Formats: sequence, structure tokens, C-alpha cells
Amino acid sequence: MNAKRISYTLGVIGSAAALVLGANSTAFAASGSASGTGVSASASWSWSGCCTVNNISQTVADTKGDSHAVYTFLRIYDSYNPDGLDIATLRNDQGYNSTITRNGRYWEASNNINGVRVIACVDDAGSDTCFKGSYIDNPNT
Repeated sequence: MNAKRISYTLGVIGSAAALVLGANSTAFAASGSASGTGVSASASWSWSGCCTVNNISQTVADTKGDSHAVYTFLRIYDSYNPDGLDIATLRNDQGYNSTITRNGRYWEASNNINGVRVIACVDDAGSDTCFKGSYIDNPNT
């Protein structure tokens, strides 16, 4: 495996646009969202150098009373996974008008993370219906 996932609770950077980590490394705050019929999702994170996404905060809401669960995840695009690698799945099976939030995860790759996309899905019968957010570039690569 070329990447490792480690998760634990951290404080959120908040609205800071950049945080200097050292002489050659800068963290940049970023966010994205995706939505469609029945689901709305958003995420924020910090880029830390070329290979790490820190302080991942995710929210997913069920926006339709159809008894289908919803979920969100981040799709990481790196040098080894140009079609994307799905990480940090957050599921909401609490029903209509419910929102689930999770904070403090991160992803560290062994190569350059080129970008991230938020994906929001409805857990349909058969293949799920998913909605893609905009591609967010890593400013460090």
C-alpha cells in the first residue's frame, strides 16, 4: 500500500488562511461541497505540504424523506491514484432533516496529493446515486 490513513481528534484551524509550519512547509485551508436530490455534504481541511490533508471536518445531511441513508467521503487524487482514492466516509442513517458532523481526521500519502473532491451519496437500492463537488487543487504541488 502506498498511503497510510491515521485518524484521531485534533483542533480545527478555523478561519486561518495559512499557518506557517516550518521553513519549507505551509498549511493552506480549503473546503468543498457536493449536493443533489436527497443529500448535502461539505468538508473543510488544511493542506500540509505536498502529501498531507489535516484537520478534516465533514458534514452530511439527509434532505429528503425517502428512508434512504446518505453518506459523504473525500476522493483524494495523488500520483499513484490519478482516478482517485476514496477516504474518510461519513454515514448518516438518522433520517430526514438530520445532519452528522465529524472532525479531526487526516490523510497522509507517500507521494504528492494533487487534489481533493467532496462526494455526496444516497444509499439507493442497487448502485448508489452520488454527486461530485468541484476539484480542489493542492496549492503545495
